[in-house]
Amino acid sequence: MNARMLILLSIATIGVLAATLMLVDRPGDASDTELAGEPLLPGIRDRVNDVAALEIIAPDGEVVASLHRDRERWRVVEKFDYEADFARVHDLLRGLADARKIEARTADPAWYGRLGVGSPGDEEGAGTMLRFPGQEVPGLIVGKPDQAGIGRYVRLENQERSWLTGALPDIPLDVMDWLETAIMDIPATELAAVSVIHPDGQRVELRPGDAEGSTWVLLDAPVEREVKPAWQIRQTANSLSRLNMTDVRPNDAMPDDVVRILFRTRDGLDFTARLFSEADRHWLNFSVAATPEQALDPGEDEAAGDESDVAGEDERTIDAVAVDGRLSPWQFAIDRSRFDQMTRRIEDLLVPLEAD
Repeated sequence: MNARMLILLSIATIGVLAATLMLVDRPGDASDTELAGEPLLPGIRDRVNDVAALEIIAPDGEVVASLHRDRERWRVVEKFDYEADFARVHDLLRGLADARKIEARTADPAWYGRLGVGSPGDEEGAGTMLRFPGQEVPGLIVGKPDQAGIGRYVRLENQERSWLTGALPDIPLDVMDWLETAIMDIPATELAAVSVIHPDGQRVELRPGDAEGSTWVLLDAPVEREVKPAWQIRQTANSLSRLNMTDVRPNDAMPDDVVRILFRTRDGLDFTARLFSEADRHWLNFSVAATPEQALDPGEDEAAGDESDVAGEDERTIDAVAVDGRLSPWQFAIDRSRFDQMTRRIEDLLVPLEAD
């Protein structure tokens, strides 16, 4: 191939690239240019707090999550109306309310794939659809980020013109990312006792080894065996700290051979966990009740009078009912490491015997 042919090929290549960029990134006509700077979703900013439903549709056309607001909580239909991650939903709605059209882009459907603003279900270049069922807010197709790092390409549903808008919050395509996955966060320092009861009747009794609850001890350990260091004992007592789920389902039924664990808090609540494995998944369910008066530390309110005792018991009962109402209707899937941490046996807390 001679030098003249190379030059001709280079010119042809540059021409094709230039034409592509012109078609994809070409600004709109005068009327489109005048719209630059306007809100991306007109009217949503003034009524963002009134939005009551949101639907996320993946590029393949499948619904990722259908969210609706129930009083002050958002819930996810695909996960039995379990509570949604309020912060994620709030940030997305606020981001959409603040988003503005920066520059007009292609209105030719043949070029939507380059920007990722094709309709969900299209074979190539489809975007993620946001819909607002039952509300006067247009659907929005969110496409690819622009190469300059300014923001994203978007297109309003049923409109041909696409736009470059500013940065938008992430839009996850896994339904679990739309759920409130935190179950609770109760560190070992807030517990007064932990009792693990296995289906065969073995009990593992753990208690704080100091006033602060920073170290824990195993009760009734075999006298001829050495107990593992206190920090390893404390791991089981710390099982409720930053406890998150990997899935959720209604508490319809569970097997009889569950591991039961009583976590008794210092402020007078009993969390009873029931744990079991099923098809390589590890599930737990909680019930919550006020600690019986006779089980409370007798020195806790030694100077309190009868009236104060009654008030304290009423307050604990109210707290227990509220927490139980949130937790007991559900079974939560947890990861294997946390399941093993919660269901240890006595042997797991003893130093292994040396082989002969």
